[in-house]
Amino acid sequence: MLDYEENPYNPNPVTKLFTTFLFGLTAFHQINILFEWGAVLLLSFIFYKNGFIRDAIKNITSFGLLCLLPNLTVIQSAHFILKMFLMLLLMYRIFYFPVTSGKLLVKTSDVGSVISSMDKLKLPRAVSIPVAVMFRFFPSFREERRNIKLAMKIRGIDFKNPLAYIEHVTVPLLIMSSNISDDISKAAETRCIANPIKKTRYIPLKVKFIDFLYTVLVLAILVGGLLW
Repeated sequence: MLDYEENPYNPNPVTKLFTTFLFGLTAFHQINILFEWGAVLLLSFIFYKNGFIRDAIKNITSFGLLCLLPNLTVIQSAHFILKMFLMLLLMYRIFYFPVTSGKLLVKTSDVGSVISSMDKLKLPRAVSIPVAVMFRFFPSFREERRNIKLAMKIRGIDFKNPLAYIEHVTVPLLIMSSNISDDISKAAETRCIANPIKKTRYIPLKVKFIDFLYTVLVLAILVGGLLW
């Protein structure tokens, strides 16, 4: 078996899934702004330590801009078009932490580690197989979307005509999504992913110190932000 070098700053996929659920609670009750910045810096630190420096900087910058949004009373008194735009940004502000935590989960986890961690938890195949297919789907989807945009640029199709632009993007993406789903399902069946026999995993996963630290810090941020 080949040696596998594990990043000590990359939490277990189950830990990241659990903390994403915890961050989802912030959509129902806003926490103190100081603790929110603590969560932003924590997520940016994990991004940075896993090699996603651009995402770490983008995370801090995006949240800083979202903090400049006016409150709901000011938005309600704004012009109709401006109100729609600000309300969309406000909705993104509400779901910012679960979305960013989910992005961290997807970017810093691969299919092998996700399945290995779920096998350790003895989760049923009805849960692990759809999650594995989902993790295979999104990278392929992003690549196909990039190829479609490149093809449109070569053909001179730009955003000057929004309706035509949306049509030329949406229709190929829908077709590509269907094809990607079929290909992934066939590949999974070919590799006997549903076989109940115990499999040997290339990626060994174990609970590390970063799992405890990351979970404790997220819990401290949420509880402290609610009680402050």
